[in-house]
Amino acid sequence: MAQSLLAVITRALPSETQFEDRLRDLSLRDRTAVLDHFNLTLPYFDVVIALPDAERMARVLGRMRGTPVVVALPDPTMLAGGSPGPSGEQGTEVPDEQPNHWSLPTPDPLPEDLQTAVILTRQLQDGLPELLIALLAAKRGWTVGAVAAVVERTNFRGRTRLELQGMSVHAALQIADTPRGLEVERRFPHPE
Repeated sequence: MAQSLLAVITRALPSETQFEDRLRDLSLRDRTAVLDHFNLTLPYFDVVIALPDAERMARVLGRMRGTPVVVALPDPTMLAGGSPGPSGEQGTEVPDEQPNHWSLPTPDPLPEDLQTAVILTRQLQDGLPELLIALLAAKRGWTVGAVAAVVERTNFRGRTRLELQGMSVHAALQIADTPRGLEVERRFPHPE
């Protein structure tokens, strides 16, 4: 599994732009291999929380495990670089309902007995979005036990941030930023 994904993403040590493009345009075969890997390695969970970049994969994983999917959405004002207030000024306070600029909208009614969640992202970097989403999940009574990432960027130390909060991290591929560019992580063995 990792070999075909590895070949697609790391062919000729791509630039950051090429890396992002290749990760965004994974073939059906590579997406299926990653999802099969997650289906086998992820612990039990009741709900999949997807970051926007991994919504399609999360829906397939949800079908594989028979669990509902919730898509975390960023606050659009934060994507623009700030939090405009009523008069359009930057730097005003954020309401308590969305203290971390993410939301977990649920258009469909969800079962009330959901307790455990997994967060799925295409690329794990510093782990901050995943941690903030885990905080929102906790407000709903869900415990996030794991974060699944197609690619983990090891230099950003997101794994450390999340594991310190008791979440396991499952990555199909680990990539390191080196002086020569992006390379497959070799400093430590793949944890799975």
